[in-house]
Amino acid sequence: MAAVDPESAFTRAEIEQLALFASANLDALEPVLRGCSVHKLAAGEILIALGSDNRQLFLILSGELGIHLEAPTTPVLTKLGAGETVGELSLIDRRPASAYVIAEQPSRVLVLDEELLWLLADSSHAIASNLLGTLASRLRSGNEIIQRDRELIERYKWKASVDSLTGLFNRYWIDKMLARQMARARFGHEPLALLLVDVDHFKQFNDRHGHVGGDCALRSVAACMREIVRPTDLIARFGGEEFVVLLPGAELANAREVAERLRHAIATTRIEHFDGSVLSPVTVSIGAAQMPEQGSPEAFLEQADRALYRAKGAGRNRVEV
Repeated sequence: MAAVDPESAFTRAEIEQLALFASANLDALEPVLRGCSVHKLAAGEILIALGSDNRQLFLILSGELGIHLEAPTTPVLTKLGAGETVGELSLIDRRPASAYVIAEQPSRVLVLDEELLWLLADSSHAIASNLLGTLASRLRSGNEIIQRDRELIERYKWKASVDSLTGLFNRYWIDKMLARQMARARFGHEPLALLLVDVDHFKQFNDRHGHVGGDCALRSVAACMREIVRPTDLIARFGGEEFVVLLPGAELANAREVAERLRHAIATTRIEHFDGSVLSPVTVSIGAAQMPEQGSPEAFLEQADRALYRAKGAGRNRVEV
């Protein structure tokens, strides 16, 4: 535990800077506080441990304290400096401390035990008001941290759902979205079609132009698909050189028309290398399927995959349904 300063030394200026005592009668308060101890903390020393039963309020006279979640080695969540307080939450709700409080640098804290704190709050409207203000500030800060965490989570979810090479959604996304789109279409009694698109002889293309050239081809195919489909259609890179296109509201005949436009547009797309050179064009084979009245997303994909297999077997650069 932190060492106790035998002299309990603090200055009037240090008391005046404490937010808890703002607008309070310091002349009457100072003699009472002289009976409180002052703890000296070395840098890295733990003042409050996670899960500990804290019944004291610590007022920071000098130095800086850091709040660490889960373990002392975790990154500091926030820092508290001279004039601020720590320990009020566990003291008031009588629950184990929810974080570590560790000295970021040599520090000194004035210690108020539970009984004295409530005595001061009862006798001074200013102190009671300041204590409530501190609690409100902690809650607001906690809400801001929660909001930032949610935003980070959403950002990471988005990154986890997007293919970094093409900018299209990825397999993780389509695995989730396909089931949702099928449920929505069935609920609304609307058609839903799916295209499975595969770049023909992609291994040979890579052997000829290198993997960087292959990346350029995939980016070009993705860009072409984005230009052809409707804003309401959904495109994803299914893996490797395969892509999936979801066509909400489309019957199989409509899906075939879209697939033919895609096939023709990709075959005539100019593919440029990152160095500016022009690469040989690519073609695609496409399997189209209509959502069945019953069946799983896997079965829906399997229908499109069988059609794609027929397109490849029939010579590639063609559409099969």
